[in-house]
Amino acid sequence: MEVVYPILIGAGIISMILALFIQRKSPIDSDSATQTHRSIDKAELEKDMQKISRQLKQENERLSADVQDTRADLLQEVQQLRKRIDQLEKQASERSQMIDPPLKSEPVITSEPVAEVDMLALRERYRRAFELSKEGLSYDEIAKRLGAGRGEIDLIFSLAAKNERGQADA
Repeated sequence: MEVVYPILIGAGIISMILALFIQRKSPIDSDSATQTHRSIDKAELEKDMQKISRQLKQENERLSADVQDTRADLLQEVQQLRKRIDQLEKQASERSQMIDPPLKSEPVITSEPVAEVDMLALRERYRRAFELSKEGLSYDEIAKRLGAGRGEIDLIFSLAAKNERGQADA
């Protein structure tokens, strides 16, 4: 590592000496030649700039087309996914209707009071909530399946937890 710095310094000095030597060799009195050389350089630079400008425009157009194609593909995929989601939601609702058939709107004529019928429906709803919880579903998923609010599901489980604590204390 100690040898590298002197080598680099030496190479720099040699390159500076060569640059000075080359500059001294070039004729200083040929101003007209340097002016024509400069005008040629300007013309070449302008041509190069125009060429680069055309290349940039072509690349920009190609990239814009690629972006439009990608956007169109993504929109098509989104439409397909929405259709698939609709199909899955329809299947899920059909399955939930098969599992939990909707209550008939016809009045039930029994000798039992109405409050007891409501209690039976609530007990069935609670039982179903606990079954879904045992299956590993979250409270949000249980609420969706039962057609209940998240607050109602939270209440069911919090009351059950309080009831279990009360039984443990007794």
